[in-house]
Order: sequence, then structure tokens, then C-alpha cells
Amino acid sequence: MGSESLGRGQSGRLTHDSTLYLVNQSHPFRVQFSASNETSSSSAQKGKVVERLKASDKTKGGMNNRGREVQSTGPKRSIQDFFASSPKKIAGFDIDGCIITTNSGKVFPTSPDDWRILFPEIQPKLASLLKKGYKVVFFTNQMGISRGKLKPEDFKSKVENILKTLQLPVQVFVASGPGIYRKPVMGMWEHLCEKGNGGVAVDKSQSLYVGDAAGRPVNWAPGKKKKDFSCSDRLFALNLGLQFHTPEEFFLGWKTAPFSLPPFDPRKSDSNARLYDPPSASLTSTKQEVIIAVGFPASGKSTFFHTHIVPKGYVYVNRDTLGSWQSCVSACERALKEGRSVAVDNTNPDPESRKRYLQSLGVSCRCFNFSASLEQAKHNNRHMRMSCKINACMKVFAHSEQTFSSRRKKFVAPSLSEGFSEILQVHFVPTFTDSQSEALFRQFSEG
Repeated sequence: MGSESLGRGQSGRLTHDSTLYLVNQSHPFRVQFSASNETSSSSAQKGKVVERLKASDKTKGGMNNRGREVQSTGPKRSIQDFFASSPKKIAGFDIDGCIITTNSGKVFPTSPDDWRILFPEIQPKLASLLKKGYKVVFFTNQMGISRGKLKPEDFKSKVENILKTLQLPVQVFVASGPGIYRKPVMGMWEHLCEKGNGGVAVDKSQSLYVGDAAGRPVNWAPGKKKKDFSCSDRLFALNLGLQFHTPEEFFLGWKTAPFSLPPFDPRKSDSNARLYDPPSASLTSTKQEVIIAVGFPASGKSTFFHTHIVPKGYVYVNRDTLGSWQSCVSACERALKEGRSVAVDNTNPDPESRKRYLQSLGVSCRCFNFSASLEQAKHNNRHMRMSCKINACMKVFAHSEQTFSSRRKKFVAPSLSEGFSEILQVHFVPTFTDSQSEALFRQFSEG
């Protein structure tokens, strides 16, 4: 107001003919007060437009609106033109490591107040974007909230203090746990487009995203010895098709740093690829046999068996349902005594786990080695978990990180010398029930 700058929650006194500036003095309003005995018609005759400006003290839903009656000699405009506008150009930013860093110098904040603006160039750069017609939006992952390590009210207060320091209108989205809203999955952006932009279609070709989780290696720049903890910000932009920058590139003008993407790219998974090798092999046999699966959790074993093997009359044996390997061996023995063939759907990572069936059952055994890599299996696992939440499954058959680590440490590739009559390499070939499931699968995901 005049030469006095007010932040959220602060107040000041307006006098007759004083000027109220909105958004970094870009939009001045001259304030005039009508005498109490003037009628609205007489005011209109003087060419004065009466407006109610509603200033919001929050950045997101559930806002308290406070109004002040003012008169302006300019065209009639709403406060929404300045603080709740919905332009088609979005400038998106991560928060931690991009807008702020810890004041203590530690990797993780020691308290909600342990932060400072990362670079002095940030505030004027964001202000410049606003003047160019962008909406500035922060997208942040805060897994600590769902894990009980960070109170929602503490983080909310922290964000409010950051915005108070920046003195800029910013929209903020927070992913408080795993799932479709956690970057790099596009859930937060889709929520913005569908429900948080006033019905205005976003033009991704004119939008951008900036974040520090960019897949940069050790020593990616002088004085930058640590590699990026993740690639989630770059992958978020890649999923969305947005131009991407790191904070150093965007705010400081540094040259593009080297980076690497994850070894598994879900966009390249071919739904028409060959299912197994060698292609001349037969998936089932007319003779009694045992098929032993080898492969990471979520590598497609169960779906493959239920689609191609069990319908041919094989008995399905699985440790997840039977509880122990001893129960699996017993179930195999019972089925074989009945003259049935058996499909064993376990990870069976090493010779020791496989010989339980090879030595005790006395029939021909084939190995189906499911070739999905660790990274692909983890991706499948995340997709399964997210799809199940979307479709409100009664039970989520997803695996923990420890399960994958344990299997990787124990893995020994199967060989004919173990006693197998044949080893088939079974590839993961994705199939989808609907376009939504495929769109979710094709996105990079983490965590």
C-alpha cells in the first residue's frame, strides 16, 4: 500500500486517494471513499466503479476470503485476475533442493524452520515468469507425512512461510504418500489440469518444469561431488512432455549437466513382442511333468501360469497361498500321485531352492526363467499397487523393497546341470484391460 509492502496476514490503513498495488506494483488501484449520504446512483454518475476485492490468505482449497470496499477509476477487475488466475502456461517447480535448501547445511531439515531460499535469483525469476503470463506452481513429494515423520500442519506452515518470503502468488500441490500423485507419476499435474486451473486448458508446449532430482552423476559440476538422490523430477517432466531444467540451469544459467535415465524405460515395452524363447518350444507337455518358475516378484509368473499353463490342467502351487516351501513340495507330491502335472510359481532364485523339486519328485522338470530385470519387476510392482488402488481392489498383491533385495542377492541363473530337461526364457509382454491402465504403465515411476 503506497510504499509499504504487506505480506499474508499483515494489515495496513488505506486513506482517501492512496494507491493499492497488487502483484509487485504491476496493478495500481487508486482508492476513493464516498460520503455516507451518497447514493449508488450518484456515484455511478461520477463514473466511479465500486468493486469488492477478495484477497485470499491461502494458496489452495478451503480459503478464507477477506474483502475491502474500494473504488477504482480503472476498468472493473477481480482479484482473481492476479492471485487466482488460471493461465494456460504453467511454470512448475519442486520445492526442496530447488526453491529452498536447509539452513543447517544438512541433507534433511532438522526442524520445520530449517530452510532458506536456495538462490537470491529465485524470487526475481519467479516474478518475471508471472509478468510473462505464467502461473507458478510447486509440486512436492513429502513421503514423511504418510510415514508419520512429518506433521501435515508443520509442513503447511513451512510452505506458508516460504510463500510469505517470496511474496508471490504460488499454487502448491503436495503428494503425501506413494501412488499416482507421487512424482514422477503425473497425478498432481493431472489434478491441476482437471480441477485446479479454473477450466482453462494447459498448453504443455509453453509450460516447463524445474527440479533437482535429475539423475546427475557424482561430480556433475565443480564442487558438486554428490550424485542426485533420484531422477524423479526429470522423469516427471519426461512423463508430461514438458521442457525440463535443473535449478542451476534455470536460475543461474549453468550449462546442461550430464545425467542418466533409469535402465528400464516403460515407454518401450512392446505388447507384441515374442513371449518366450526358443520359439520352437512347447509351453505344455502331454507327459506328466513339473514346471518350476524362476524370476523376480512381479515379473509376470502368476499371470503367465494362469493364462497359459493352468487352463491345460496343471496343478498350481504357490508359496504365497500355501505359506512355506515344505507345503509346496507336499502339494506337488500329492498332485503327481494323482497323475497330474504341476506348475510351481515361486521365485526359486538359487539351486538350493530348486533342488527341493528336482530331487524329490522323480519326474521330468522344466524351468521357465522369467527374464524381467530387477528394474522392470519393480516397475511392474508399482503399477500393480497403483492400479489396485485406482480400482479399489480388496487386497493389494504388491511386494516390499526387501523382497526384491533378498531375491537379487540369492539369484543364481538356472542351468541344465541342475537336472532340468529344458529351460525356457519367458519374457514380460504387457497386456492391458483398458487405456487407463496402459497409460499408467507407460509412465516412469519411483518409490
